[in-house]
Amino acid sequence: MKGAIYADDSGNPGVESGSEFLPSARKSWTAVIVPTVVAGEVHKGMTIFLDGVRAEYGAEELHFTEIYSGKGVWKRISADKRAEVIKLMADLMAALRLPIVHQSIGDFNLLDHPADVFPAKAGDWDLKDYSQLALVILCSRLAHHLRAMKADSPEDFDLPCELYLDAGILPSGRVRRLPNWQDVIEGPTAQFRNSSELAGLQLADFAAFVINRSQWIAVTRERGAFSKAEELILTAAAGLNVLDFGYERIAAEDLGVASYEDRISKSRVEKGLAPRPVKRAVDV
Repeated sequence: MKGAIYADDSGNPGVESGSEFLPSARKSWTAVIVPTVVAGEVHKGMTIFLDGVRAEYGAEELHFTEIYSGKGVWKRISADKRAEVIKLMADLMAALRLPIVHQSIGDFNLLDHPADVFPAKAGDWDLKDYSQLALVILCSRLAHHLRAMKADSPEDFDLPCELYLDAGILPSGRVRRLPNWQDVIEGPTAQFRNSSELAGLQLADFAAFVINRSQWIAVTRERGAFSKAEELILTAAAGLNVLDFGYERIAAEDLGVASYEDRISKSRVEKGLAPRPVKRAVDV
């Protein structure tokens, strides 16, 4: 079985986090890379997991935001049972250690760079649309990581590999050509599918949900002991193999918006950027 890349989008559109580092208008994409060497194992594990969830809860596909919030078919399921499903998926992802790449774009990311850095179009991709821009940048970063991993472990990757995206920008079954990266992405094209059609997309749904929710927790929680829900999500996040994220231990009483923003500010300075997001000029 050949490996592939599966990607899903996430965010909190229209919902204010209280932190300028997580603006409500941001768009994010999260990609899970399944190397050829473990593709069969991943397929087997996900089939067993999804068959079990389908048999016990009647859910044909997993949308972890719905599971966490108790919506849809999960409305009648107890919080403890829903937490068990999330924990099982977190354990599976932690055991597999699949490489993950995450990309988020908002106003301040564009203001960090000269206006001409991002063109308006790239083929059929509208780069004024944050969701499409974030996806194109994600593909560039995926290419960088895939080339490096292929060089380090040639037997683990068969390149180029297929890129599957959860339907949204285009309906399921549609394909859109990418402007580059044909050496690592088959085509090079982005193939849109419903998550019910491809189990791999539910890996991406989980990773996107956990990253987004853990960031939300960090900037909105009151300092003190973790709640059960916070501990569940943050433990799941710690088990993800996100290639561009740094990990560090932090006590529950210290995790909050101030510590989160301090870490982001430090990272921005290391990249040669201003410690805080640049503000857009307002005409008066």
